[in-house]
Amino acid sequence: MSTNSSNEKITFYGAIDGLAIEHMVRFGPHNMKVKHFHPEYEIFYILEGQRVFFFDNRVFIASKGDLVIIDSNLIHMTRSTGSSDLGHNRIILYLTPDKVRSFEERYPSLRISYFLHNHYGLYHLSEEEARHFMDFYYLFKREFQEKRPNYTLAIELAAASLFIRFLRDLRKNPADASAISSDPRHRQVYYLADYLSEHYMEDISLDRLSNRFFLSKYYLCRSFREVTGYNIREYINILRVRHAQSMLEDNQYSVSEIAEKIGYHSTTNFERNFKSYMNMSPLQYRKHRNVYVSGVMPVVDHLE
Repeated sequence: MSTNSSNEKITFYGAIDGLAIEHMVRFGPHNMKVKHFHPEYEIFYILEGQRVFFFDNRVFIASKGDLVIIDSNLIHMTRSTGSSDLGHNRIILYLTPDKVRSFEERYPSLRISYFLHNHYGLYHLSEEEARHFMDFYYLFKREFQEKRPNYTLAIELAAASLFIRFLRDLRKNPADASAISSDPRHRQVYYLADYLSEHYMEDISLDRLSNRFFLSKYYLCRSFREVTGYNIREYINILRVRHAQSMLEDNQYSVSEIAEKIGYHSTTNFERNFKSYMNMSPLQYRKHRNVYVSGVMPVVDHLE
């Protein structure tokens, strides 16, 4: 067992070609430091404790026995439930888009990318479903540590079997029952996040938002950050960058045209913001969009 700090212990981390698992125990409150979206898919299972998740402009509470599926490029954030949070014990399965595509080429009926894209969210696992997930984890861990012949194939086949069970059995909590909706402050932030998602390409000032929602600028900024983990401006920038990705992939518009369409008056400003989130310029992203190295897993510290 390795230790990153006095407040967390990595019980296990293993990665093969495009597929990785991390098992970590954290003690006390912990908030994700980097606000992000990324091409990797995440499947997050909580063994003990609780986590607050923000995605789809809503906040969800995930507890012991809950599974959270994070879609590729989904804007999301996780944080503690509060200062009295005792910590959590969780397992995350990471998959690259290339690995998902390779599964679908070999097993077309699995339609993993369709499932992950259309059925991401929070699930409360039954005892049987939880046992299947943990069986997969233990097999991954054993095969990775022992490295017997064809161990990567054994892990991949087990992953395919896990997804068969997901496709057959997983049922999302009815009516998003875990979403926090009774708190008036949360509802105000949800309305604001929805508004930003619809109007991010426009000139959005704090004055405009204050007048729109009949709330002070200070209250808007503080509430939005406390509920979502983002400040308003960076959330707008992330929405713009995410949309810019698809426009760059289409090859229909120049970088300056994209910058204008998503709300930037300056191409330089757009390029700077894009690079701050994607670690490459828009032109580099366009050039390399189809060059994704299978097996290069995300750096653990920047994820959760």
